[in-house]
Amino acid sequence: MNKIEYKVKKSFRKTLSLQVRNGEVIVKAPIFVFEATIKSFVNKHIDWIKSKLEQDKNKVIYTSTQILELKQKAKDYIIPKAKELSEKFWLKYNTIKITSAKTRWGSCTSKKCLNFSYRLILTTPKVIDYVIVHELAHLKHMNHSKKFWSEVEYMMPDYKECEKWLKKHWSLIW
Repeated sequence: MNKIEYKVKKSFRKTLSLQVRNGEVIVKAPIFVFEATIKSFVNKHIDWIKSKLEQDKNKVIYTSTQILELKQKAKDYIIPKAKELSEKFWLKYNTIKITSAKTRWGSCTSKKCLNFSYRLILTTPKVIDYVIVHELAHLKHMNHSKKFWSEVEYMMPDYKECEKWLKKHWSLIW
């Protein structure tokens, strides 16, 4: 059996989960789970872990100067595009921010503030537009209900292609 080094983070949770970030394997586990259960869980997912570790090797690491440039490019594209799309669909937001979010492409707050990760600029224009549309749809539906997805589809009928792209490529960007 292949040996994989991993860190265990225990907390008041109900399930085991795996995370691979920057070449490090992290197992999140309930406080009272036995070490043997954790080892078995890791061994069961060894192929997935190896795949994620390989993807991590192919990631590009950006300098702080490059990140600032990416943030500016994101602002230059996302803010005018969000304004254009919101006007097209008669939706009003309060502010837009370009963030360094590490776990999500975008978000919409109850105060109608739209937030987008600068990492979006590393995707394609169509994918960026999809994430903008997704967050704009939250201005009408602050959930992921059928009505929400109908709104997304109304604004971008082929949005599922963009979702597939994000699922396929996200690990190279994050």
